[in-house]
Amino acid sequence: MNKMTTYLIILITQLLLVTSCEKEIIEPTSHSNKIERKVIRIAKDKNIPSLELTINTGKDVLAFNYNHKEVKKQNIYGIGSTTKYLSSILIFKLIEDDKLNINDKVTDYVNLSQQITGAENLTIKNLLNHTSGLSDYTQNPNWMESVLNNNAPKTFEEKVLLIADTTNNSGSFSYSNTNYLFLQKIVETITNKPYAVFFNEFYNSINLSTIKIGINENDLQSFFGQTVEASSDVSSWREYYGYDGGAYADTKTLDNFLTKLYRNKSILTASTIEQMKEWTVMDPMTIPIGNGIISEYGYGIMKLTYKKQKYIGHFGSTLKYQSMVLYNSEKNISISILTNCSGKYFNNVFFQELIPAILDEL
Repeated sequence: MNKMTTYLIILITQLLLVTSCEKEIIEPTSHSNKIERKVIRIAKDKNIPSLELTINTGKDVLAFNYNHKEVKKQNIYGIGSTTKYLSSILIFKLIEDDKLNINDKVTDYVNLSQQITGAENLTIKNLLNHTSGLSDYTQNPNWMESVLNNNAPKTFEEKVLLIADTTNNSGSFSYSNTNYLFLQKIVETITNKPYAVFFNEFYNSINLSTIKIGINENDLQSFFGQTVEASSDVSSWREYYGYDGGAYADTKTLDNFLTKLYRNKSILTASTIEQMKEWTVMDPMTIPIGNGIISEYGYGIMKLTYKKQKYIGHFGSTLKYQSMVLYNSEKNISISILTNCSGKYFNNVFFQELIPAILDEL
């Protein structure tokens, strides 16, 4: 999702509950896999609270989790914006079933209580690939303040009040959570079901029931860290995302999702999967990953180029979690990694150390 503003950082430093996750002594390891050794070493050196990783080569599977001794064991994580990936699959299934067309006008399905100039020209395509020009409701300072005060907006109507009353630069790429907020409203209109219910029913119907929106978060821990010295326990924060970032999962289920989607092609047809790869250049919003870069966005998917290898999938980052779900078709490799920490320090570790450490060995 979005990096924190200076305003949010200042407020976080005022939190009273601050815990320091002490580094553990690294014992001699019997792990035979180089990736596992590297990832666990980084997790321990960099004070990662918890993480889970699954890598599938089509022949072999590496799956393990790491948990700091002072943090609760966790077997499910928020996946943040990787939810957009899963939501786009659901949208394209509706398209395959002739219940929706990618060129349909957004206003055919969404009635706005307040006028947004330019919204009348937007299509489903503009929402999927972030070319709508709709402002991001999570970039409104009022949204950030509401999360900290534990009264974040929950409904479509409340969130729409946080966006600008006109689109800006429609047709050009501009990443906005509001796009997938609108997509969930469109799904409700088409299916006559709450967006979370339809999402959960869809993934349950393809035997991926661990992927879901709307779980009980009370037993889950998460941390926000600006520096290595201390991290804030932010488990009580509630962000109330939907199709833009509200799903939870584990890496084994996400790997199963990638297998069904790409290896088995049992979720969408091959032609639909190719359609999702109609790429839009992300300049100036490219994302560096070690020596690689995410520079193109399709319909709910990103393309990462790393040492001449192409990976497609999505990354996610909320105030509490980080995720990565990728597939390399040339090598038939799928990768899923989840953590329960965010903030400037943990974001840098995740994108510039953990992910490169994995990709360097593949």
